[in-house]
Amino acid sequence: MSRITSDIRQRVWYIEARTCRSGDEFASEDAASMGSAVLVEIEHRDEPKKIRRYLLTCAHVVRRKVVGSNDWGGEVYDEILCWRPGQGYTRSYKGKRKCGDHPDIFRASLSELSPCGGKAEGLPDELRDAPHDWVLLEIDDPAFQKQGRPLRWSAIDEDDDVFIVGYPGGAGLAKHAAGTAIWVNGSIVENLATGPFSQVRTPAAGMLSLSGVDETRPGMSGGGIFDESGALVGLHRAVDDMAMQRNAISAIHIRDALDTRSNACPTTPARVRPISSGVRGAIVAVAVLMVVAAGAWLLLRPSDCLLQVNVRSTSGAMVPRVVDITRASGRTESHVLGSDGSAGIGISGMSPGERWQLSLRFDDVVSKKIGLSGCPSSQGTHELEEAHVELAPQ
Repeated sequence: MSRITSDIRQRVWYIEARTCRSGDEFASEDAASMGSAVLVEIEHRDEPKKIRRYLLTCAHVVRRKVVGSNDWGGEVYDEILCWRPGQGYTRSYKGKRKCGDHPDIFRASLSELSPCGGKAEGLPDELRDAPHDWVLLEIDDPAFQKQGRPLRWSAIDEDDDVFIVGYPGGAGLAKHAAGTAIWVNGSIVENLATGPFSQVRTPAAGMLSLSGVDETRPGMSGGGIFDESGALVGLHRAVDDMAMQRNAISAIHIRDALDTRSNACPTTPARVRPISSGVRGAIVAVAVLMVVAAGAWLLLRPSDCLLQVNVRSTSGAMVPRVVDITRASGRTESHVLGSDGSAGIGISGMSPGERWQLSLRFDDVVSKKIGLSGCPSSQGTHELEEAHVELAPQ
């Protein structure tokens, strides 16, 4: 389960919603709302057909309260800022960051695929209920479309164990309570996987009702709920500690809403259907003629490099936290290590023989870099500072 947990944690982002109205020179010190979001890939089936990646979260995370009440569903906050897991956090200190300036941070807006149609004004009553408490966040930066890999969406079966991934407490407030954490500039954006939970009570339509003794806290709204295979089964919404109940929106409910309202659907790897013997014979004849050319092309084309990394401290004094991958282009990709020191790494579009480097981040120091070439085809070991590193292909 550790490899699956490491993989799904890479899909859950941290988001902040902030007030920053016209005329405000500087951004507020604290976020108005903090939450989690799941990286998803959606296919638009209407012309022009396209596939785009979004962040899926709860609507109440990015909307103000309704004026005159404590109910969610008011106007959308002025800024929605998004951090991927493993990224360094950028804190807004008093009088430092101007409204509209977002160095190294993705800024999002509501997608028209959301139940509200992407409209920023307050919601009508019929959209302010639990099954409609979700939105897709659109990020215009082209670099966002290269983030992560597609998720499989699935229904949940009774008594199946599931896990919730999110950011309890978020980045914290400037005037935080004693004993709570606060992120400073450069703090690693790191989520938490809690569980297991299971569905043992019949939920309302479109919802999940999960029971378990593990904790979820504010900041985990919009976090992903995953089964033991790593499939997305729901979106965490609220908690009732007295009843030990976790209230969530079913992933299948969201999928069906996208299908009926927007003719869109999550991308899912399709199973290949069996081929008849007659068709198979014709394909084999053609395939023989194509093998040489196809083989040469496969050897030279860029492809995704999937690795499993396991890191062990050799001294106990320095604990490795993050693996940094520096590509030939100079771009650095960061991956948070799990509590067992493992992480699943996906390096997209790697060319054969591409030179890249691997390094570790500890609590206070950064290791030297290991130089590597191409995607490793077998397990290898390396020593970095006071850590033993094992790299193996997935």
